[in-house]
Amino acid sequence: MAPAQKDSLRKGERTRLRLKKTALRLFAQRGLENVSIRDIQAAAGQKNNGSITYYFSSRDALIREIVADVAAKLDDDNNRRLDALEARGGPQSVREVAEILLPVVEHGHADAQDDLFQLQFFTSVLITRRDLLFEATADADRATRRCFRHIVRLAPEMPREIINQRLQLMLLFALSAGASMESGKEGHRNWSSLWTQASAEHNLADIMAGMIVAPVSEQTLEAVGKPRSDIETEKAAPDRQV
Repeated sequence: MAPAQKDSLRKGERTRLRLKKTALRLFAQRGLENVSIRDIQAAAGQKNNGSITYYFSSRDALIREIVADVAAKLDDDNNRRLDALEARGGPQSVREVAEILLPVVEHGHADAQDDLFQLQFFTSVLITRRDLLFEATADADRATRRCFRHIVRLAPEMPREIINQRLQLMLLFALSAGASMESGKEGHRNWSSLWTQASAEHNLADIMAGMIVAPVSEQTLEAVGKPRSDIETEKAAPDRQV
């Protein structure tokens, strides 16, 4: 490849990355439906009105790629931490797994500034484009599934319908809490007073675990159609799965 072609390729890659970073920030700050292609191009300093479609073919393709990027980063990090926990003989409690799924905003690396927006962006996509989110993350949920299997193993006995609900609700809660954490660390007054408290992130893990281990009420069991006596007889049943 000629030097001029190499320079052109590098410039194209830089432009593509700048567009994605700009879109991530704008989508996180304004919401998915309040950001146009023109907004992204202008904020990224692109004079060519066709730059988004040139690099990504469509607005949805751009969103899908950003979702996949964020999901892969989170999945890699969670898998790494879960590997380390398993190597130490864990997890031994639901809370240990909750700490793996804890949406902590990391600092001190090259992408730290971008990480201030990734969970806010994820939450925005979850609210307005759930179909796109699940499509784009289909190959980046290994860590979540591993964590779920550990949680099911460690959780008190309960109907499968209930444990499945609690897993989904815990994950939704974690993403929402993580989005507010990002907002607080970005300097937003409404959330910074919460997340600057040293106990807040530890308490978040406590709450996430509590959502799993809380006793199932008689009202909930009645709604499921499964009396508590049936739950007791299932305690010896192996290999519960999500």
